[in-house]
Amino acid sequence: MVRDLAQITMAISTAEPEQLTKASPRQAAFYRPELDALRFFAFFAVFLRHSLPANEALYRHLPIVGHLGALISRALLSGALGVDLFFTLSAYLITELLLREKESCGGLDVRYFYVRRILRIWPLYFAFIAFSLLLTRFVSGQALTASCVGFFLLLSGNWYCVLHNYPASVIAPLWSVSIEEQFYLLWPLVVRRASMKTIGWFAAGMLVVANLARLVLLHAGAPQVALWTSTPTRIDPIACGILLALWLRRGAFRASPLNRAVVLSLGFAAWLFASSLGIIDGDVGTARGMVAYPLAALGAVLIFLAFYDAPADGVRVLDNPTLRYLGRISYGLYVFHFVGLLFAHRIVRHSKPLAWLVAFACTLAMAMASYRFIETPFLRWKLRFTHVESRPV
Repeated sequence: MVRDLAQITMAISTAEPEQLTKASPRQAAFYRPELDALRFFAFFAVFLRHSLPANEALYRHLPIVGHLGALISRALLSGALGVDLFFTLSAYLITELLLREKESCGGLDVRYFYVRRILRIWPLYFAFIAFSLLLTRFVSGQALTASCVGFFLLLSGNWYCVLHNYPASVIAPLWSVSIEEQFYLLWPLVVRRASMKTIGWFAAGMLVVANLARLVLLHAGAPQVALWTSTPTRIDPIACGILLALWLRRGAFRASPLNRAVVLSLGFAAWLFASSLGIIDGDVGTARGMVAYPLAALGAVLIFLAFYDAPADGVRVLDNPTLRYLGRISYGLYVFHFVGLLFAHRIVRHSKPLAWLVAFACTLAMAMASYRFIETPFLRWKLRFTHVESRPV
């Protein structure tokens, strides 16, 4: 592993653009703008969960919507399942791009894949860890232990959460990035050698592992945070993304705007049901836990399908330039949203609606700056190592 990383670093530092173009002939681009809109939706669901109180009693006293207090509260809680949607979307895109490269180039350049992931994820990820450490020196309530920093630096922050609960820091949301990075480390090695059928069986096996891991933890009385953040118990939405990539290769998913709205509603309903079983805010218990997590993954699949190729079926709004841009900066939006909430709560103390707007504005501004000054230079560099181009920079 050390030797491979050294060779990857050498490839990045010494390769010239002309050499890289010859070494990695680019094939037809694969880009679906509606999936950028879906990225933003996934982020916004998580943001609503963290920025608005999910207190049913609070909404009962509001005019007009008071009788819907329970539904509003449950819907806000289920916004946390936007993480499942991120997992499903990421697994779909990575699998599809790997399969396209394998077909068009006669194999996979795994080292170049790792370089692409490093250039996409690591600059903002490690810059934000440094920023979080700096924040502990100037903002009360922000604390990071050496152990915590070590886990996150090793891209295993989710395992710190399993062992010690969430850190009292804006770094906490990066636990989900750790799970994705662990998936990225292993998945190209599987796709490189496996047939389409074997890949399908591998994904099915991941579903079995996820359910067995949850059964063991639930039976042992593990806390909710362990179920929510451990890699084995959270791989079903990733497995679903892989299976979606295989299934959609057989033909486009076609549905009228009305039918897509129905599919979207069913996805939301699955999330609401999973939330009502306590997946987010309580001790689910063995029986409920074994139902809630697969339901959450199912909801992510249905919401994905509601968006997938929707512009071709007349849902033009999902090809909107603003939504495409918000999708492009969604990584930064997710990384910075705890910082935005922290700043807003300290700046605006007497108006919760205004605090929410300030939090979103701060998050948006930081994500835009990050995309422009931190991410984009590396994304342009990443193109040199790309066989199948995807989203434009």
